[in-house]
Amino acid sequence: MALHPLVSGFAEVADDFEYGRPGYPPEAIAAAARGLGLAPGARIADVGAGTGKLTRALVAGGFDVVAVEPLPGLRERLPAAAPGVEALAGTAEALPLPDASVDAIVSADAFHWFDGPPAVAEFARVIRPGGGLALLWHIEDDEDEPPPWQVELGDLLERVRPEHPSWTDGHEQGRGAVAASPAFGPLALEEIRHEQATDRDRLIAQVASMSFVGALPGPDRQRVLARVAALLDRHGVRDVRMAARTTVWTARRIEAPPSAMTR
Repeated sequence: MALHPLVSGFAEVADDFEYGRPGYPPEAIAAAARGLGLAPGARIADVGAGTGKLTRALVAGGFDVVAVEPLPGLRERLPAAAPGVEALAGTAEALPLPDASVDAIVSADAFHWFDGPPAVAEFARVIRPGGGLALLWHIEDDEDEPPPWQVELGDLLERVRPEHPSWTDGHEQGRGAVAASPAFGPLALEEIRHEQATDRDRLIAQVASMSFVGALPGPDRQRVLARVAALLDRHGVRDVRMAARTTVWTARRIEAPPSAMTR
């Protein structure tokens, strides 16, 4: 299964991805466990694991984790991020896992890159009866008015961002792919509000790690990052705490796994 063209951008910015991207709070892991009824020690596949931001949070939560990541440049970071966790090459649409071999699949800020229907069919194949699926996203907290620099940064990124997959209702890349599958029950949502502690350099790295920035030719990428740095310096941004929200969508596996798919 071919990856979305923009996904290749992540391969160029593994250092920035690891340095700049926020991790996942323990409360989000607990919400996923509640939604799926997972006991300590449950076997979980982190699909689209990247450099292990979610993987390490799942391990810290007491789960037995296997990580699946298609990009070698990101996957190579996993052993340092989560020692002892098996890191496998693979995609959501062709998981390198046996039938009914995990209690849950969890994917963070990645599902919108998958080809929804075949990915969900693969999830159903490898999740044991009674297990489930949890999909997490970091999104901006809209309860409080953001500071001017954050608004300006958002406007800058919107001007350079191309058409981009998103987690949208009814779209095959979003809830529709899960809702249409007879293997899963209804999706439930829990939102976790928290703060992201970061600083100027990590914010620049976070922008650099965005797919559409990483996919730019080198000189163009550097121009975007120089504009970001100038914006932050103009506003005097150094150490900041940003209001954040993590959405945790869960759906339970409701039927026996289908027969193994032919590769």
